[in-house]
Amino acid sequence: MTQQKRKKIIRLLGVGFDADDGHVRITNGENYDVLMGSEQSHEYIQQLIQKIEIQLESRGCALDDLTPEEFSEFVGSL
Repeated sequence: MTQQKRKKIIRLLGVGFDADDGHVRITNGENYDVLMGSEQSHEYIQQLIQKIEIQLESRGCALDDLTPEEFSEFVGSL
């Protein structure tokens, strides 16, 4: 039996903890999920993740190409 290389499932998760209006906000993208938060923080997290995706694409790489340390450095450089 041959062993197949397992594909890693890599996603970004953004969670806002400042929702006081009782509204449940959930946004799912191809490589991310944004949960909860006020309207402003939910939108901010979405924009940040989209910026990360655009920068990764412009550099010709994907989330699963980076180690956690490389991802941390990458996000710190934005």
